[in-house]
Amino acid sequence: MFVENCECQCGTNEYDLCDDEDMNLHYTRYHISFPTICDGFTELIPINIDGKNETDETECEYWQCNNIYTRCDGFWNCFDGADEVGCEPVIPSLECPLHHHICVSSGTNQFMCLSLEKANDGHIDCLGATDEPKLCRAIDYQPPTSQNFHCMDYMNNSCIDIDNLCAYSKCTNKVDTQVCDTSKNHTVQTSICTDDYNLIRSDVENFFCKRPIDTNKPRIVHFSLDRLNNSTTYTTKQNPKIIIPYLSIIQKMVYPEQPCHRGIPLRVWLDEESNLTMITCLCSPSFYGNMCQYQNQRVSLTMRFETGSDSRRTLFAIIVSLIDDSDERIIHSYQQFTYLYIDHCSIKFNTYLLYANRPKNQTKQYSLHIDIYEKISLMYRSSLLVPPDFPFLPVHRVALQINIPHTNYEVQSCLNRPCLHGKCIQYSNNPKGITFCQCNQGWSGQYCTIPYNCTCSSDSLCIGVLTNNRSLCVCPINKWGSQCFLRDLTCQSDQNHICYNDGQCVLTDKNIIPNKQFICICRKGFSGKRCEIIDNKIIVSFHKSIILPQSMLIHFIELIDNAPPENGSTFKTIPANQNSVIIYWSHPFHIIFVKLFENNYYLITVQKTYNRSSTISTTIKSSDRCKNINEVLNKTIAEFHLLRRIKYYHLVCLQALPLLSCFYDNDHFCLCNNYGKQRLANCFEFNHSKKFDCFGQSNCKNGAQCLQDRRTCSQTSICVCLTCFYGKRCEFSSSGFGLSLDAILGYHIQPHIVIRHQPFVVQISIIITIVMIIVGFINGSLSIITFNNRETRQIGCGIYLLGSSITTVVIMIIFALKFWILVITQITYITNRLFLRYQCVSIDFLLQINLHVNQWLNAGVALERAIITVKGINFNRKKSKQMAKYIVLTLLLLNIGTTIHDPIHRRLIDTDNDDDNEKRIWCIVTYSSSLQMFNTVMNIFHFLTPFFINFISALSIIILTARQRRTIEHDQRYQKLLYEQLKEHSHLLIAPIALVVLAVPRLIISFIPGCMKSIDDPWMYLIGYFILFHLFHLC
Repeated sequence: MFVENCECQCGTNEYDLCDDEDMNLHYTRYHISFPTICDGFTELIPINIDGKNETDETECEYWQCNNIYTRCDGFWNCFDGADEVGCEPVIPSLECPLHHHICVSSGTNQFMCLSLEKANDGHIDCLGATDEPKLCRAIDYQPPTSQNFHCMDYMNNSCIDIDNLCAYSKCTNKVDTQVCDTSKNHTVQTSICTDDYNLIRSDVENFFCKRPIDTNKPRIVHFSLDRLNNSTTYTTKQNPKIIIPYLSIIQKMVYPEQPCHRGIPLRVWLDEESNLTMITCLCSPSFYGNMCQYQNQRVSLTMRFETGSDSRRTLFAIIVSLIDDSDERIIHSYQQFTYLYIDHCSIKFNTYLLYANRPKNQTKQYSLHIDIYEKISLMYRSSLLVPPDFPFLPVHRVALQINIPHTNYEVQSCLNRPCLHGKCIQYSNNPKGITFCQCNQGWSGQYCTIPYNCTCSSDSLCIGVLTNNRSLCVCPINKWGSQCFLRDLTCQSDQNHICYNDGQCVLTDKNIIPNKQFICICRKGFSGKRCEIIDNKIIVSFHKSIILPQSMLIHFIELIDNAPPENGSTFKTIPANQNSVIIYWSHPFHIIFVKLFENNYYLITVQKTYNRSSTISTTIKSSDRCKNINEVLNKTIAEFHLLRRIKYYHLVCLQALPLLSCFYDNDHFCLCNNYGKQRLANCFEFNHSKKFDCFGQSNCKNGAQCLQDRRTCSQTSICVCLTCFYGKRCEFSSSGFGLSLDAILGYHIQPHIVIRHQPFVVQISIIITIVMIIVGFINGSLSIITFNNRETRQIGCGIYLLGSSITTVVIMIIFALKFWILVITQITYITNRLFLRYQCVSIDFLLQINLHVNQWLNAGVALERAIITVKGINFNRKKSKQMAKYIVLTLLLLNIGTTIHDPIHRRLIDTDNDDDNEKRIWCIVTYSSSLQMFNTVMNIFHFLTPFFINFISALSIIILTARQRRTIEHDQRYQKLLYEQLKEHSHLLIAPIALVVLAVPRLIISFIPGCMKSIDDPWMYLIGYFILFHLFHLC
């Protein structure tokens, strides 16, 4: 209200600058801008640095004043005007040598050539002192002046503007009249520089009329790659006898009588024979009366819509209804919109809703009810309620920013309303929990108790009834009309000729966008009104000397005329064992650079002109790395204040060997470009620590960064998930692998690559797995043959050993299935989700059960040996055999019971890194905190209990055997006998200890909160998994 109101509310400071007025001037006075540094005009207010006042025009000794921002801009930015040499209008009768200016001689009033040595030398050589522009230039940071013609009066040292050139003299010495061609007659006292004299001006007059004035110098100059202006050639054909009169034409607008104020007059013939007619008025809905002189009470609505990244290519049907709070819940009027974000993101939808009664019933409360459906599937998305803020107004204006909920938004049901023929739903925008009844088709009212006859077409939705008993219909795609019976065949005639590249044609609202029949929903990789534009393809390869991270951040810089550069960013995962990536980008760009690690940038490409649908292929080398300013300037200069340090940036590019392509500081990103025979710096502002939250509209979860391709109307946005999170919004955790084979090897398996071309680690894993399976299967098979003998199964140990042999074979078979399903699935030869779901639930579950049972059976063997040692000849073989069968069954049930939670909580997840080669399907298990604790306790139980049984049984056998020998050999010392037994039966102790040592890595692995991510060095984990996890099963 008080800002930029042409009144200085805050007062002026010591520099006559008003803080609440002219924001552009305020910006130039306080903001350090690279394009305007050392350009001959002092824009910055002095800054005290180390006790010295510094501006943008101090310490300019190392600055190249002739650069792309100053060259041929019409102003002498260099002291001698070298940046304007060769830019002056071409004079046919005059040819000047190099390094000379063109000006008008003060002695002959003719064009002459002036060497650079005489420019700004303190002596006026040219008429109007055009060779001494400093005489008329504003001092320091004062506002620029429009006076650019010096009167050449050293006593007064005055300058004038050219507004009245040749009209009358402003200089006391009449020197300004020397410009004028006295052979022409002027009918009135007006300047020769007005448009009326364009055809009769002489070249000298044109020279002065076309000279730019300092007030026209842009205050803000934005980053550019090429700002050169073309030279202008004056080729005027003159007729000195032409007299251009000064005409003042006053056009008088005649307004005919308007019988219909806000309507359209219509002549009605009452009698054709007598030619009797009358005028009637067709009023717009906002007005009524015989002359449309009265306004209807109404709600005037302006809306903009915003969607999440998952719905930007989803077509929506949005129905806005004006309802009251009566039991009938009357819909007074409505408006329906078809909305597609990628086509309508910048559009404001304007409409008005009328009340059914005139005037409206003041005793009722009115509200706007908004329903949102997906147009193609007619699926319900959400509803919003907007009560009026000022219901007493006859015309109530409402402006809304409506956020359409995400795809996975769960409609909140409720129980506080008795919806008889419908369901209770909570409004998505109301924090107070206000609800409504969403009625079934054929029912209406507050509580869905009033029946009505739906008149909509059978393939449409009937969501209410209007005051005229007509149904409110939501039409399917390509049908329209109040009851959805009208079919438009525009999109069905030949879709390939309407929307290219498999784009989907959709009809537009004829009442909203009458001049546009359809819109095209383009598939990924295409854009344009008819999907005719192919996205840009950038193929980036990295030299082998560059260390690559798991992912990289790519910045696209688009240059816009008279505006700051637009920065769009995207994220890319670098596949393991690959040194190239493919990036698709649908927007214009001029600069691309990539961030690999923190503040580690590489320049990809720079192009002055954007080429649409282009393919760029480049290899990034070490020389393409953009160095930090501390690497290219000595420590003293690098620690200067930015205002002093930035004036040395041209030296960085001039002196760098080998050639430097780019560098950066905390506030800028700079390019080293060829300019003439030199390499000069060109910098734009860049925020290295920018918060990636999609400009405040991030819907990413769990600390993920949100990247979108542009600030407004972005076509794509992605969530860059932290480690162990996945999903479109990073809403799910993948900490469910327990560092299994999936987590260790999964990302090293390359999609769509045959096995012989897979990475070395994958090939070695395949070889080890094959060897393990063969050896394990042979070992288990021979063990089964051995212990399947009737003699060996006379006691319980034989049954335990047979069971252990069987589980070993089963483990090898299941592991083989797990390994090969993982490999084949990640190569994407298997995509059947039913099969993948079944193997996800079953294989790890069965593998875990067999591993546990195998350990328990080995413990059973040790325990029975100890019992045999204790009982000796009293050992009952028959009872032992019978008990062993029950124990095996009990162990099986125990392990199933303590592991059954695993398959229940397993599920398939899809990860998509926005690359067709990086779409993967994983099997993970996710536990709640309490279930995770139970799982941990069970793992410890199944690990430690068999170990202690093994160890205590072996120790018992040694001690009992020593005691028995002591009973027979009385003359032997007990310690000696114990030592002998320990030596003789050491294998009984070594075996369980060895098994524990080998099993400890598996226990540790089961406790590691592993998640799905690419592991650069998988060898240690593979050794722990293959050798320490499976080797003891082969023994």
